[in-house]
Amino acid sequence: MSNMNGIFWFRQDLRLQDNLGLISLINKCNKIAPIYILDDDIYLGGATKWWLYKSLDSLNKSLLEKKSKLSIFKGSPRKILLELIKGNNINHIHWNRLYDSYSVKRDTDIKEIIALNNITAESFNGSLLNEPWTIKNKSGSFFKVFTPYWNTCLEEEKDIRLYKSPKKIPTLIINDLNILNLKQLKLFPLKSKWIKKLSSYWVPGEKSALESLNHFKKNVIQNYEKGRDRPDQNFTSKLSPHLHFGEISPNKIFLEVKKEKIFNTKSKKKFLAEIGWREFSYNLLYYYPKIKVEPIQKKFIKFPWKKNKNYLEAWQQGKTGYPIVDAGMRQLYETGWMHNRVRMIVGSFLCKNLLLHWWEGEKWFFNTLVDADSASNSSGWQWIAGCGADAAPYFRVFNPVLQGLKFDPDGTYVRKYIPELIKIPLKFIHSPWNLNLEDQKKYECILGKNYPRPIVDLKESRDKALYVFSKLKNLIL
Repeated sequence: MSNMNGIFWFRQDLRLQDNLGLISLINKCNKIAPIYILDDDIYLGGATKWWLYKSLDSLNKSLLEKKSKLSIFKGSPRKILLELIKGNNINHIHWNRLYDSYSVKRDTDIKEIIALNNITAESFNGSLLNEPWTIKNKSGSFFKVFTPYWNTCLEEEKDIRLYKSPKKIPTLIINDLNILNLKQLKLFPLKSKWIKKLSSYWVPGEKSALESLNHFKKNVIQNYEKGRDRPDQNFTSKLSPHLHFGEISPNKIFLEVKKEKIFNTKSKKKFLAEIGWREFSYNLLYYYPKIKVEPIQKKFIKFPWKKNKNYLEAWQQGKTGYPIVDAGMRQLYETGWMHNRVRMIVGSFLCKNLLLHWWEGEKWFFNTLVDADSASNSSGWQWIAGCGADAAPYFRVFNPVLQGLKFDPDGTYVRKYIPELIKIPLKFIHSPWNLNLEDQKKYECILGKNYPRPIVDLKESRDKALYVFSKLKNLIL
């Protein structure tokens, strides 16, 4: 290893611990330059931009502790990398793989052009337990149904090695005038009230990710099996945004949770299966590259989705008149996150009761979620709309009143995010329209004034949805 210089290209792997691509480069080179490139051709949602800003800041602080620093660029990765290798005597470039069609094509092109310059470009698995092409069914094809997919993953589970954070990163000082500071990326308006709210709920970065995992193992996982369905209780891991940005690896989470000794083994299996669903979503993203815009089940291409701006805005703003739906949508805008059970409820309401296109939900979530992951978000919306792989059957329409009674039995979640209903008696908290006018005045919640009346009738909208969905040809029950 004589006078070897390398570049490590950070993407959705903003961590030092268990970062195979980074460790491999350090073992090959005398000096390396850690870089991040904000690709002009990749769209990022508002909440994602905020998290990215904070996560890059955290990563740079970690690098400074290792006597290194992060060089930040904006533009075409192909063009920027070619300029860097010409001006800095580079021998190796490493990165961890991504699986969306744009990134796959971009990275393949970059590898080819770099090879023509007699430089080694290598990519690694830094995001998944199993990459899409490694898990096959008995016929040699990819899985389209989750349960057999995840069972196969567990059956073929390999020994996982975790890589420690490097003690020191020998730094290559880059000669380039185009290096930016974080503020120059202009990721979001620094004075945005919405952005400031997110800071009160989340701490992005690798250190926070590891702390969240530790808290989950010690205080939450024991109750995960049943608690994961209760939005009124704090029994989820909150690890999804950290996973999305690669501040922690799925290998780390999987091994740590698997070895944790708890009495309720069902909770452990349930949580690991959620990691499995994320894996399955990437499997779908890879094999259905247009999953964000095209239904996996082709019979849905001409489905008669409605267009109703008023309905969509009421849904986005949490003003549908259905408390559990509105609480979820307000939680999303307030915190950049929504409980998974409620994601299914609000998704079902949009696609089934309002018959609005799942695209609308996918786009709104992608812009407002801090864990806006293309694979999980798109596959989740296709699942709830009934048009994805292993999708919810068309006749599954979540009743928001019954869901509220079952999973928010004390009305705690609804009251937290809908203060207009805070004085409503428990009996009516999930169906305030059943209050007579006298009681509405008594509890300071007059429908149509303080809180909206339901924008659709549950039974009528459900019956209409079942009729429209049943008209699909070759419908699989």
